[in-house]
Amino acid sequence: MEKFDELYFEYSDRIYSYIFLMVGEKETAEDLTQETFVKMYRNLDQFEGDSKFSTWLISIARNCTIDYLRKQRPVFLWPFEKFSQVTSTETIELQVTTDETIKELYKQISTLKRSHKEVIILRKIQELSVKETAEILGWSEGKVKMMTHRAMEKLRLQMKGEVEANGPLR
Repeated sequence: MEKFDELYFEYSDRIYSYIFLMVGEKETAEDLTQETFVKMYRNLDQFEGDSKFSTWLISIARNCTIDYLRKQRPVFLWPFEKFSQVTSTETIELQVTTDETIKELYKQISTLKRSHKEVIILRKIQELSVKETAEILGWSEGKVKMMTHRAMEKLRLQMKGEVEANGPLR
């Protein structure tokens, strides 16, 4: 049980943030994070060390999340308080602008198709390597690179369209 506590302490924030970005609901992300760690604990003896432990654990989180999404088909309403914190060196005006930009970015990510959303979250937000992302998604490294490029281009166009449609982000 002590090993479980150590693993939970080390990886829970990363798993939670991945799930939260996929589902957009705090309570659901918390529940799915717990489910991920229960499944990890039950299947720990099946981890063979062929990949990094974190990659294996994110794969479990991904499967839990996909199962949930298939059942729920949720509407994405994004709470952003976790992703914007004021530091003492920032002005209020800069913080408001930053918060609005972050909100718009996550809003636009939430509208992408699942494969684009996953690759952006894993590569650009979770900062996983191409190899780790390929292992988690079951894709080739070439496909990860291609899909990352396509997803980022789609996101860029969406963000540009939003700016043009509504004027500059304030």
